[in-house]
Amino acid sequence: TRALLDGVSLGVSEGDRIGVVGRNGDGKTTLIRMLARLEEADTGRVTHSGGLRLGVLTQHDSLDPKATIRHEVIGDMADHEWAGSAKIRDVLTGLFGGLGLPGFEHGLDTVIGPLSGGERRRIALAKLLIEEQDLLVLDEPTNHLDVEGIAWLAGHLQVRRSALVCVTHDRWFLDQVCTRMWDVQR
Repeated sequence: TRALLDGVSLGVSEGDRIGVVGRNGDGKTTLIRMLARLEEADTGRVTHSGGLRLGVLTQHDSLDPKATIRHEVIGDMADHEWAGSAKIRDVLTGLFGGLGLPGFEHGLDTVIGPLSGGERRRIALAKLLIEEQDLLVLDEPTNHLDVEGIAWLAGHLQVRRSALVCVTHDRWFLDQVCTRMWDVQR
């Protein structure tokens, strides 16, 4: 057993755009999982302001393999409701290339189970980005995305109002969306 993090004191304020960098195994994912309260710290405390709306993208999705893309991303919204939302249209077009999800045989009604890791990643991202959050915590959001998807995500996050904490090895992406860095090492 070795300590990954020790004596850490940090905070995220409204509007912060923080990139988390460091070598593999040095504790980046552990740090943001504790920040998001997905893991407990052995000692110390993690404090969230009251009413914090937190959105988290982990490296492994929790999508229901029996559900359809529609169920996971749009939920119970009627077609005229979600199609009338500029935000939802932008996310679907940006991540899937169009409202009809042209890469999926049954569009929004495609079952998630047999999809690839990259397709599942886009679905998890779409689900997260359609919701309203005060803080987005993203662990390797560019994994499995093509160049166009990465560029769209960077542009989307640049204009989004929520604070952001993002782990990625993609230096271009960090330069586009982050204004501060946390370097996690040794």
